[in-house]
Amino acid sequence: MASILHDTPVRDDDASLAALSERQKMMQGLPYDAMGDFSLVSERLRARHLQRAYNEAPWPSVEELKAGMPANGPDSRMQILADLFGLTVDKIKSQNIYIEPPFYCDFGNNITFKGSFYCNFGCIILDCAQVTLGDGVLFAPDVQIYAATHALDVAERRAGLERAYPVEIGDETWVGGGVRIIGPVKIGKGCTIAAGAVVTKDIPDWSLAGGIPARVLKKIPPS
Repeated sequence: MASILHDTPVRDDDASLAALSERQKMMQGLPYDAMGDFSLVSERLRARHLQRAYNEAPWPSVEELKAGMPANGPDSRMQILADLFGLTVDKIKSQNIYIEPPFYCDFGNNITFKGSFYCNFGCIILDCAQVTLGDGVLFAPDVQIYAATHALDVAERRAGLERAYPVEIGDETWVGGGVRIIGPVKIGKGCTIAAGAVVTKDIPDWSLAGGIPARVLKKIPPS
């Protein structure tokens, strides 16, 4: 995994590290205590309750669709997503953020949508670091983003510490079914990531990438 190759040695007596909250450490790619910090645990629990509510929310009936209800359901259903991502219902609608359940993430508020977004069934985003999704990004079923990881160092893992690294996906990129994206990584604009790929390194703009680990198979003419 790309992320475990980015371990940065940190001294236990580093005063600047001691002054940081666990969330600050998490967002800076430093070792942090994910399970022992109450604020992080409570944030994750909040996200889990919202995900359960969204994943179990009923779909509109045919009669409701005929009466004009949007296919993604009433505002009450969209409000759950808005609460999860720290957005408003109007923002969810105007940006056309459409997520098929079930959907799972760690926090939700570390995911940024730069425009429209469609996500098919079974997506998992471990957003312990910032995850940025460009305008027009499409996810096929079973896409998983791992911005969370553990160190190669056994002592660090035994101490219960984790690390997190950001993921960015550029505008108009299509991510195929079953793709795994492992931070830190940036996928460029206009890319297609072939089904089943494991992305561990940056992918330049307008590329078709596939394989394990993913590599550029050919360039795509910009459009």
